[in-house]
Order: sequence, then C-alpha cells, then structure tokens
Amino acid sequence: MRKISATYIFPVSKKPLKNGILILDDDNRVVELIDTKGKIKEIAGLEYYSGVIVPGFVNTHCHIELSHLKGKIEKCNSLEDFISKLTKIRAADNSTIKQAIYKANELLIKNGVVAVGDISNNSLSLKTKIRSKIKYHTFVEVFTQDDKMVKKRYKKAIKIYKKFKKNNLSTSIVPHSPYTVSEKLFKKISRHSYQNNSILSIHNQESKHENELFVNKTGVLYDTLTKMGVDFSKFKITGRNSLPSILHYIPKINKTLLVHNIYTILDDLEWATDYIKYLYWVVCPSSNLFLEGRIANLEMFIEQNQKITIGTDSLASNCGLSILKEMKIILEHFPQIPFDDILKWATLNGAEALDFNKEIGSIEKGKISGINLIEGFDFKNMKINKNSTVRKIV
Repeated sequence: MRKISATYIFPVSKKPLKNGILILDDDNRVVELIDTKGKIKEIAGLEYYSGVIVPGFVNTHCHIELSHLKGKIEKCNSLEDFISKLTKIRAADNSTIKQAIYKANELLIKNGVVAVGDISNNSLSLKTKIRSKIKYHTFVEVFTQDDKMVKKRYKKAIKIYKKFKKNNLSTSIVPHSPYTVSEKLFKKISRHSYQNNSILSIHNQESKHENELFVNKTGVLYDTLTKMGVDFSKFKITGRNSLPSILHYIPKINKTLLVHNIYTILDDLEWATDYIKYLYWVVCPSSNLFLEGRIANLEMFIEQNQKITIGTDSLASNCGLSILKEMKIILEHFPQIPFDDILKWATLNGAEALDFNKEIGSIEKGKISGINLIEGFDFKNMKINKNSTVRKIV
C-alpha cells in the first residue's frame, strides 16, 4: 500500500484537490482518493510532494520506428520539404532502427507517458511493445495511389496487423493521409475497419497545399509527390478541401483520430462532426512548428466543443517525446486556455481515443493510471510555465 499527497492532485475526472491524499495498492491501482479539504492529515508512511500530481500522459500520435532519424533533419520550410528530406535518409539497417525504438520507448516512460498511439509501417517495434510498460495502440499505416500496388500493400498491412494481434497488442489498419491513398485502397481499409470496429487515424491537413491538391490538382505538394514518382492520373478533383473530400471513406461509427489539422477551417470541421460520431482532433505542436511554422487553430476547436488530444509526432521532426513540452507550447500560443483543459487533452481524452480509458487517463478508484509529479508549477495562476518539469512517481 502506498500513500501519496501533493500541493494539489489533479484527478482530471473531477476538480483539483488541495493537499489531497492518494492511496494505491501493491499493483499501483487506485484504492482511494481522499479530499482533505486542503488540510493535510498526518498518516503513517505518507509521501508528500511540493507540486501537482497528475495522471500518466497519453501520446496519441507518434512514430517510434523513425526514432533513428533524431537530429538528422534540419528545420524545414514546409511539409513538402520534410517529405523530400525524409525519403532520402529514412532507410537504415533493422538493428539500428530497433535500438532507436527501444531508446524512444524508455524516453517516453521517463517523460511520464503511459499510453501511445503509434504509427507503424512494419513490425520492427513489436518486441519493444510486447515488453514495454506503456500501453500501445499500433496504427498499421498503408498507402499508395497506384491501384496495381493496392493488393500487395494491403496484404503486407494485414500481415503486420496479425503479428500485433497475435501478441495481444491493440492495433488497427489505417490510411496515411487523404492524398496518399487511392479510392480502391481507401475502400479496403474502410471495410476492414468497419468489420473489426477499429480505431482509425489519418494525417490531416498538415500542409496548405493538401487542400489545393483536392481543389484543383495543383500546388507544391502535388509537384513534390509527382517528382517522387507518385501517379495522380486517377486522382479525382473534388473542388473541396481534403477532409470533406475523403470523409465518405471513413465508417461513421468508428473512433477516428484526425492528426495535425493545421489548415483545417470551420467548414471542414463541420463536415467532419456531422459525419463521424466519435471524433478526436490530435495536435502535435513541436512537429507542426518544425515543419510548417504554425499549429492548429485550437480556439476554433474549443469553441465548437471538440475533443482534442496531444501527440509528439516522431523524433524525425521533434527533438524529444515530451507531452509536457507540447502542453507548454500550446499555452505559449493560447495562454487563455485553462491548464485543466490542456491536462485533459493530454490524459483522459487521449485514453478515450485509444480505448484505454477503463484503465488510465484519470485518477479514479480502480484505475492504474500512472502518477506524474509536475514541479515548478505556477500556483498563483494555476498553470505550468517554461520552467515546469515532470517526474514519474508511479
């Protein structure tokens, strides 16, 4: 039995408790959360911390198989610039990639992350995920605009999917992005998702040129991919932005994570919310600033009562895998957002999106949510600041 207290405990599922006491069993499962009404009680064996206790973080978008690329790509001028650079240096031997994956997993744990939505194009992360203390949902990513390649790519995705499933790991098959998946492949993914009630994830509107591609089949993204050999001969102009153009390929009742959303406008948001029942908007601030110099319009999503979650993206476009750092960046750009709201994006919303919320995401009786201590907290304004740090307690 372990008894823990701090200046404040943020359960997420309820209001913060000043000098609250958290009791855990020997498996680190929450037994009780005591509201002391701000008056700390003397209890034998009580651990007291100066700072705020929060649940373990949930990273809803990561690519740990790209961890070997840390520091190898300089800050980019655009997503298209990043794609060009990534393609040239992505390849590496399996041993190097696996070693980097292992280190990335350890870094995530050190940063207080208890669950990850991870994009995978292969099964090189399998062994690490089997042994990890982190709960992973693996999004097996598949893409091609060439209908001649659909059968081969989809067959490979199914093979990877079955490897993760065989080891009792949460997984699903997902499209990479609106512009890299043909109609034929979209339909295969959609059918598999519907039949298995899978969680979907798709990179969305990370470049302004993505919308331009769907509106009139021109722009920097179109030019970049065409030079790389992507055949857009069967690509259909819709006259609309990318998101409303591909929504009909997504099963309405499946949980769906739309990732990045830098160039999503209100009209796109309304299309999506009218169509998808369980919708989550994932933001990756560090990566978005690295690639495009801007982040999503979070005020719009808040005003429309949307569920937001937080990701780090990969070490190819981020110098670390810290959810706390992502939270700091959000507050730098949107200081008016309450810490409680951003904390929910980083914990419970993410747990719900990945279907892990019965076990993690909030400090509640019966959950093994992981316990983080945020030190250097601004108690006057009840927010984190640039000097705040996180320490994993449980």
